[in-house]
Amino acid sequence: MRIASLTSSIAVVLALLPSPVPVLANEAPPAPRNWRETKCAMYHDIRAEVLKSIPREAIGDAFAKAEEDYIAGGCRGRAYACPRTDTQLEYANTVSLRMMSGGLSGTFLPYGCEGGTETAPEQ
Repeated sequence: MRIASLTSSIAVVLALLPSPVPVLANEAPPAPRNWRETKCAMYHDIRAEVLKSIPREAIGDAFAKAEEDYIAGGCRGRAYACPRTDTQLEYANTVSLRMMSGGLSGTFLPYGCEGGTETAPEQ
C-alpha cells in the first residue's frame, strides 16, 4: 500500500513541475520571419536547376516571363504561369514536386491559369 501511495505522490509532483519547453498539441513550429524570402530563394534555385534539363526556350517566353516577374516581385501576390503545352506542364510538375520535397506547398507557386484550369483542344 505504501508503494502505491508513494507512486501516486511522485506522479502528482512530476505533473506539477513546469515543463522546460511548452508542448502544445498540433502546433507547428513558427516560421522564420523571412519565410517568404526563404521560399522565394528556394524556388529560384530549384527553377534554375530544372531549366538545365528543360530549357527556357522549350517552355516559352510568356510562361518563363510570368515566373520571372513573380520572382522579381518577391514571390508576392497572385501570378499566373499557365501551363498550356505538355512541356510547360512537365516543367511545372517537376518544379512543384521538388518544392514539395523541400517542405513547401504547391500553393506558393505561380502555376495556374487566370480563368481556372485549361486543357488542350481535342485532336
